[in-house]
Amino acid sequence: MNIAVIQQVAVMAILVAVGYACRKGGMLDDNSTKKLSALLLNIVIPIVILVSYQKPFDTDMLGGLLLSFALAGISIVSSVLLIPLIFRDKAKDGTVNERLAAVYSNCAFMGIPLIQGIFGSDGVFYLTAYITLFNAILFTHGAIVFSGEKFTLKKLGKALLHPSVIAIAAGLILFLLGISLPGVLLDTCQHIANLNTPLAMIVAGSTIATVRLRDTVKKPRLYAVCAIKLIAVPALLMALCYVCGFDRLISGVNVIAAACPTAAACTMFAIKYNKNPGYSSELFAATTILSCLTLPLVLTVFEAIIK
Repeated sequence: MNIAVIQQVAVMAILVAVGYACRKGGMLDDNSTKKLSALLLNIVIPIVILVSYQKPFDTDMLGGLLLSFALAGISIVSSVLLIPLIFRDKAKDGTVNERLAAVYSNCAFMGIPLIQGIFGSDGVFYLTAYITLFNAILFTHGAIVFSGEKFTLKKLGKALLHPSVIAIAAGLILFLLGISLPGVLLDTCQHIANLNTPLAMIVAGSTIATVRLRDTVKKPRLYAVCAIKLIAVPALLMALCYVCGFDRLISGVNVIAAACPTAAACTMFAIKYNKNPGYSSELFAATTILSCLTLPLVLTVFEAIIK
């Protein structure tokens, strides 16, 4: 798996460089990057998820999906509860950005292409559990942290109406009922799904191009966020999977999801609520760049200890 991980990360890094070059060359700007991001979030990623459910019903896979939900819940909820104990000074400028950056992974943009390249469609199938909880918690807890508003069922309902969650619900129903999409429709969906990796990485590269990296590397707290997000959180989840002897594939999927860089949505929230969006962009850029080194490292350790 080491070679597969390195190759997949290398491909993604090159695609990020293409996005970076397109932004610097003037072929992409804020408006076009936002539109590509919306296309990914609302069309491409939901289609990827829907396609991943197009497989014969299997009780073992259903049980694995439930286990994946449990692992995702443990990973995200424990991060939500523990990370504020590390970044304590809420009144300090940037603390809110650091908290969310350390909790929420780019599990769809980067997680899907990476897991698809390593584990195939079965891996994406189990990843949908992480994506579901990610959306439900991010669009409630994340919005509350940035806005200072209270939790409401309306916020939760809005989060659960995200296109990715709807795609998961539809795909799960088709999976449970053993219904396959017509050939022409499935082929069309597959073509759309194939856009995910190049578009996601180009959007990431375009976003990174807006950050002054010379200034970013001079911020020591940023490295603390990177260490927690990219190494500490996946390491703790990996230790749990090892101690409990969980299924290797499901464990690997959740560890990769946890080890992915900071979610681009954190920057979107920062822009929406005017909470230091520049710093959120720097956190996104730093974790994305460093993940090219840490992801192979995390997967190498995973392969060594979880058989």
